[in-house]
Amino acid sequence: MLSVKRVRIRMRTLEESSSQESSAHIVASNDDLLSELLLRLPIKSLLKFKSVSKHWLSLITDPHFSRRKNLKPNPVSALFLHRPSPVTNPLFGFVPLDPLQTSAPFTSLTFVDHPRGIEILQSCNGLFCCSSIDYNDSERKHFIYNPTTKQFTTLPPLCGRSVRSVLGVNLAFDPSKSHTYKVVCVQRCKSSYDHCQIQIYSSETGPWRVSGVPFTAPISVDFPSGVYWNGAIHWISPREASLYFDLNEELVREMPMPPVPDDSNERGIRYFGESCGHLHLVEIYESSTTQFNVYEMERDHSGWFVKFRVDLNGVALAFPGIIEGYHEEYDYMYSFSVLCVVRREKEEDSFLALHIPGKVIGYNFSSKSYQTSDTDCPLAFGWSYAFQYIESLSLV
Repeated sequence: MLSVKRVRIRMRTLEESSSQESSAHIVASNDDLLSELLLRLPIKSLLKFKSVSKHWLSLITDPHFSRRKNLKPNPVSALFLHRPSPVTNPLFGFVPLDPLQTSAPFTSLTFVDHPRGIEILQSCNGLFCCSSIDYNDSERKHFIYNPTTKQFTTLPPLCGRSVRSVLGVNLAFDPSKSHTYKVVCVQRCKSSYDHCQIQIYSSETGPWRVSGVPFTAPISVDFPSGVYWNGAIHWISPREASLYFDLNEELVREMPMPPVPDDSNERGIRYFGESCGHLHLVEIYESSTTQFNVYEMERDHSGWFVKFRVDLNGVALAFPGIIEGYHEEYDYMYSFSVLCVVRREKEEDSFLALHIPGKVIGYNFSSKSYQTSDTDCPLAFGWSYAFQYIESLSLV
């Protein structure tokens, strides 16, 4: 026979179980409440929960849910680096920048079957702008790919004139403002070699359309490596004027740049990119220096200011492999590549990702400390070989 105490305990347990079932039923039957709970989960969990039911799948893949999940710019969690590989079917190295990011989503892009493979042109806030590898530009196809969800879309062919004159294709996407994106294509005009024409594709309105009239552009402008920031695509030039394209007004303007030293014929550009709503520039003019500045662009495009100062003397002492050689006139010469400026929500957590032989180093701007991870990717000079990986639920 059960004692009174045991009966009370059992009754309390049944009441708690009933209460839990009632709470679960309330959450499951209330889309607003369920969405609020799902929004607090990491993206990896949301990807798994899409298979719970058709109802959960509908909630998680809703554009409004995706936009709310991305109200703040998501930080970069890893980098993809180009590996030396055959001309066809390029391979990518994977460098985690977040301890929770352990496995690579891919080593090569196989979301479409193409005989020569797919290459990454640009990464932008969680989406990749990709291209098939074709010798003839008129046969080349372009794609927008979400490496987190594995979804992709194929862009339609360019309108009008031959596409053999394509200079660059750049993605413009800000999930904190809109779930739609635009793609900007710059073409060289047939009539004049120094004149260019822009076409724009919108995921909201559909086909490509010609934007404005042709504009003059120096031949040295790096159109393939455009960077989207603050409503504009930015193109840098090592020798002449740098430009940016305002997507709201659809106008090309000259971008102010820091002065070039008197004894240099061109800019010592080592990095040009965006992180968490900030546009950064690194210029280094001597291979014998371990000290340099990281510039940030003013929000109104009025000019650059020094945001961080970098001193890699400690890194050079800890990793002698960074020393490339010795020259009597220039002293030691250093071999490193600036991969990415990584901004975090707390400024003291922001760091610089550097590639030295055999390692990727995260140099903290505030503490001047560093962390390392091994990589078998050979050293390559140029930020355009590194692509930011940002987890995203954004639809393509």
